[in-house]
Amino acid sequence: MGVAAWLFLLAAVTTIQLDSTFNVDDVRWVREVGNSSVSGKAFLKLRDGSEKDCAGFNVELLPVATYSSERIFRTYGNNRAGQVLLEDNPPQFTPDAPGYHEYVLKGTCDAAGEFRFDKVPAGDYFVMVFIIWELSGLNPPVRTGGALMKRIHVNPRANLQVELR
Repeated sequence: MGVAAWLFLLAAVTTIQLDSTFNVDDVRWVREVGNSSVSGKAFLKLRDGSEKDCAGFNVELLPVATYSSERIFRTYGNNRAGQVLLEDNPPQFTPDAPGYHEYVLKGTCDAAGEFRFDKVPAGDYFVMVFIIWELSGLNPPVRTGGALMKRIHVNPRANLQVELR
């Protein structure tokens, strides 16, 4: 695919009107200090069949709520697990509630492509991994890659291992 086609695809963003609204009371619990841990690895499958691990990329634990569940479903087509590539034009949402982005646990995959969250409160989460980078040598720069998602349940005092593929 040529650069012009990439630019067109990335510019053709779909905006989706959400039916639900963000309610901070549904996710406030994620800020409590828990006694569980969540660790794992993530691998994004690219169009050519190769995989890119999450080394150096962002990972989040997003609490499951009505608003987050609708966004996840509209992006991935389900609420269990999946991936979306930037070239598939993941949607943008309206309303895109600012508070929604503040009630997540955030981390980064280490150089070995592994992540770990400690002191996680028990509950249901979407593990979100964002493996997005700029293609080198293009002007203007073009972002590529995508995101992975997997729904998990964290029990009290658990040491949960997760793999996203």
